[in-house]
Amino acid sequence: MADRQGSKYDPHPLTGDSQEGDGSPDPDAGKDLMYLMPSVTVAWDAPPSFNLPPKSDQPGGGASSEVADTGPLFMDAGSVRAAESTMLGLLRTATFEYEMLRMATAAVRTDDFFGPAERPQPVAAINSGTPGNSSGAAPLADGETDPEGTDAVAEMGRQFGETIKPAMEKALWQMANSLTLAGQYLAVVNRAGQMYAQVDRKATFPEPPSGSVTT
Repeated sequence: MADRQGSKYDPHPLTGDSQEGDGSPDPDAGKDLMYLMPSVTVAWDAPPSFNLPPKSDQPGGGASSEVADTGPLFMDAGSVRAAESTMLGLLRTATFEYEMLRMATAAVRTDDFFGPAERPQPVAAINSGTPGNSSGAAPLADGETDPEGTDAVAEMGRQFGETIKPAMEKALWQMANSLTLAGQYLAVVNRAGQMYAQVDRKATFPEPPSGSVTT
């Protein structure tokens, strides 16, 4: 059996590095974190119109009498709408790619994906001194096996799987969070456009004062 080669990038590839970099075992190794892999969808076919009144997340109550002095405001509604549409298209593409990765990750959760499954009877070892195939090696006779080598390979695959599976699931969780935050940002931008449009619609000159006008 060939000697196992170490990684020049990570001296402890199966143990997981802590934040201190001391190579302590990953506390999530062996855990099933499938619940951290949510399905993500895009709710909008197109950004809601600025002509719609903005939705309020605030509880009911009296309006505030304090008005902030914002100074002159300028908004190019056409540019904002175009940017929204572009971002929505990019989010739709990113969401599709995330879903493909999520399904691919779920498909590799089998116990033997990262290494051979443990077998009741180990596979016969190769006796390099006996001619047989093009490499000059032939299987050992019946009953002569290499249980140590077979078990070692299966154990390496099991340990790697226990570490990499939760790592992939946590990475997908971070991707889903990023997509969700990006979607929330787009919703805030759209609501700002609706709020500006509503203020603009309600911006009118006051009625002239009653009575005669004197100079």
